[in-house]
Amino acid sequence: MKTGILETILRRRYGRPVVGIRRGLHARCWNQDQFDYSTVLYIGMKWKGAEAARFATLKDLYGDALGGFLIKNTLRIAVLVPREIYGVWNIDELRALPQVQHAITLDPAVDYFMDEHNVLFYGVKRGDLYVFDSETDELDCLGPVEPALEAILANWETILEEE
Repeated sequence: MKTGILETILRRRYGRPVVGIRRGLHARCWNQDQFDYSTVLYIGMKWKGAEAARFATLKDLYGDALGGFLIKNTLRIAVLVPREIYGVWNIDELRALPQVQHAITLDPAVDYFMDEHNVLFYGVKRGDLYVFDSETDELDCLGPVEPALEAILANWETILEEE
């Protein structure tokens, strides 16, 4: 399986991951010794059958990842398979949230996959990353997925460094 955009960004920013078992799943972990920056991608996604068709817009983003946490659980990447991982939304649960349901009415083509503190909800549409701010009721395009995700991570790193 091709490495997804998420892992590509994490490798570029944090280097090679430590591969192991977390919560009973295979995982790639970065910054395990730095709690504030710890990041985990659970791996094992099989892009076959109904799941491949259902989540086709997320394939390049996820690669073989199932979901995970970025920067100490600040950003939570929804789990694509029917598997419960404590603290991470299952994709169906994320998309069923009232905030996301409302965001979908603003633009039904945005495919939501990630949240930030249950306030900001991120999705993709035609190669761009979108964010819905549930406090201001605004949906914004952040530009191409990869540089937009890089900017989000850089912003959180800056915030943590200033604390």
